[in-house]
Amino acid sequence: MKTALLIPIHKQSEYFLDIYNGIESQTESPDSVYLLLDRPTKEEYKHISDICKSKTSSTKYNIMVMNDVPEYVGKPTNIPGESLFLTGYRRNTGIDKAIEDGHEIFVFIDGDCIPEKNLIASHKKSCSVNLPILACGRRKESRFDWKDQRDSDPDLKPINLFKDGGTIIYNVEFLKRSAIVWTCNVSLNLRAVKLLKKLNKKYYGRDELFNSEFLGSWGGEDSFLGLQTVFCKIMVASISGADSGIRHIDHPRPNKKYSYDVFQKTLETQVELLEYMFKKDPIDLEFFVD
Repeated sequence: MKTALLIPIHKQSEYFLDIYNGIESQTESPDSVYLLLDRPTKEEYKHISDICKSKTSSTKYNIMVMNDVPEYVGKPTNIPGESLFLTGYRRNTGIDKAIEDGHEIFVFIDGDCIPEKNLIASHKKSCSVNLPILACGRRKESRFDWKDQRDSDPDLKPINLFKDGGTIIYNVEFLKRSAIVWTCNVSLNLRAVKLLKKLNKKYYGRDELFNSEFLGSWGGEDSFLGLQTVFCKIMVASISGADSGIRHIDHPRPNKKYSYDVFQKTLETQVELLEYMFKKDPIDLEFFVD
């Protein structure tokens, strides 16, 4: 099964050399890397392009320059001077290209995340099952002594999210509070992608993985993706192998943009709407037939 690593990059080119070195150090390389450059400057494009030219592996690097703005933006930003948050749209474009290129496993990290050496190997192992699956890995941060903050979360501690062998998530409340699915370290197999795209097509009229209701302002699109798995009967699991996380590069996170409350109300509203649509027009068995 061909594996694609997809990385949206918006004003983060200064981190790319460290990310590139992490990719080139993988114990199992992805077949392709899709660099989703979101409205880059000429200097940013040249910096990333020059680094990719020095590659030593057989991994193919696809640099996709994306300057377009979608017709529909569900949550336009109201922060003066802040550009539209379009990362979900960029990921949608990238995964469509990766599917077209014949990939069946899709690993996502962000443009401020350095992959540890077993990231790809661990996600490939989890997604190579004959089931639709979404797999989540650790996000390690310096403020938590290079551990994942969920390792010490009092609500999550009892389920031991990253125990050996990983954990299957059954508690929908964890998904609703945005505690599990973070696109800084997540993967899906093709079966899961097809079901999620089909769900968005049925209820929103859009053939997309990340829902456009969350375009415009930061946050919530990954949590909503996790909640949509419940409707699609997709298994959500954690990966726990050694060195299978990402190391998040610390940078300023203004509260007006990144606070929990900023996106949580939108998330709750969209979940309620989806639940309502589901009750009015439930999914039938035909939905699960390829």
